[in-house]
Amino acid sequence: MVRKLRYSNRGYHDTVMNHQPEYIEYLKEFAEKNKCHIWLGGSFLRGNATAFSDVDVSIYCDTAYLSEFIYGYSKPAFISHTSNPAGILIIIYEDGVAVDLDIIDKIEVPDGRFFHFENIKERKFTKNETICNEFALRNDEPYQMSRLFHRSLIKYLAGKKELGISVANEIAAYLNFDGLIDEENYNDRLTCILNDFKGKYQMDERYYTILLRLLDF
Repeated sequence: MVRKLRYSNRGYHDTVMNHQPEYIEYLKEFAEKNKCHIWLGGSFLRGNATAFSDVDVSIYCDTAYLSEFIYGYSKPAFISHTSNPAGILIIIYEDGVAVDLDIIDKIEVPDGRFFHFENIKERKFTKNETICNEFALRNDEPYQMSRLFHRSLIKYLAGKKELGISVANEIAAYLNFDGLIDEENYNDRLTCILNDFKGKYQMDERYYTILLRLLDF
């Protein structure tokens, strides 16, 4: 049985960005219904998640189920993937749920359960490092870079301010934006950079709206 999910008090807001429990219920239902093995990981497994935490998920199933799984919760506003390490899809849904999805290629699963509330890293497995390209909505460099806005904001709001600021400065450097971002000017300067970025590169309005919501905190 899945333990009760709890949020850290850091950065919690009760009106937005708190749909992760609904998503985790979706994971459980999908796993059992489709006989797909799904592992919950990260801060939700450790019990120290915040309302801004992304959900770390690993899935092992027939690749035919992947599209149904990704789009079965709701329509994503953003899908990208990592290159180092490869094999992780970054999915951000319209309700603010953000998912780091590991697609597993090979693993031994000896028991009859399908939803696993345990650390998959304790098992031997390999990832599917090629299929992620098929699901990314875009693969161009600006689109990949735009993911860093969300990463910066959720880290900053979850209490990891130094990391959030560091990522924000990566974006600033990409845009040749003058001056460093720090804790005092973080919100104002990141807002300016976001609008500058949106003016230069195409950005999905749903994703842009999610970023604006986060900037309101």
